[in-house]
Amino acid sequence: GYVSDPQLSSHNLQVAAEANGGEFLFNNEIKEIRQEDGKVLGVTLKTGEQIDAPIVVNVAGPHSFVINRMAGVEEEMNIKTKALRHEVHHVPSPEGFDFEKDGFHTSDGDNYIYFRPETGNTILIGSEDPLCDPKEWIEDPDNYNNQVTESQWRAQVYRCARRIPDLKIPSRTSGVVDLYDVSDDWIPIYDKSALRGFYMAIGSSGNQFKNAPVAGHCMAELIDACEKGHDHDANPLKVKTVYTGLELNMGFYSRNREINPNSSFSVNG
Repeated sequence: GYVSDPQLSSHNLQVAAEANGGEFLFNNEIKEIRQEDGKVLGVTLKTGEQIDAPIVVNVAGPHSFVINRMAGVEEEMNIKTKALRHEVHHVPSPEGFDFEKDGFHTSDGDNYIYFRPETGNTILIGSEDPLCDPKEWIEDPDNYNNQVTESQWRAQVYRCARRIPDLKIPSRTSGVVDLYDVSDDWIPIYDKSALRGFYMAIGSSGNQFKNAPVAGHCMAELIDACEKGHDHDANPLKVKTVYTGLELNMGFYSRNREINPNSSFSVNG
């Protein structure tokens, strides 16, 4: 599956949060995670404004490692996060086939790509990060090349053409470039930290957007339990999902876990 209008769906989540008392502050920047005696006190904005908060949750996406360093919690974590530059490319559907209507999301592990329908009867092609492709880790998430590169365009589109021989390759590149928030094993971190009151929902690696409601429920349960004195590190919390009743062991998403050898180490999670 996929979200064909991520901006609209994100706005829907914003409106739903606001309907339940949430408030949003845009076009600002956090410069300090204030703390005292091992407990978070709140944040200081670039404007100098201080927001007091007994609980701070890092959901900063590709900036997650920046925020963790600001809070001074990164060093004690066994699993860390980094920002990874990624490209996805758009090509027209083969003639005579309505890929937008009849196509579907495909993971092609042989060619290390995935592809899915996109608006305008086009095909979106993304990478599953084969070892032969160099990874471009970004030190400054606010400063990176956001233009499609010829080399990655050729790599991904040509791989797709091996799967779809009738695919026509345009002479002009087209696509989107942005950053993934990648953990060491491409599995999210939903956890507390060494700083009391500071929590993390990070390392989502491009595959957790539609899991956001479940992740939010799990984080709420985790925060509530920890603030009431539960030792999550020693006794990982188990959370029951709202609709299915499935029990989730939150230790699976611990910052202190070992690297999971069964991970795909790709956007597939």
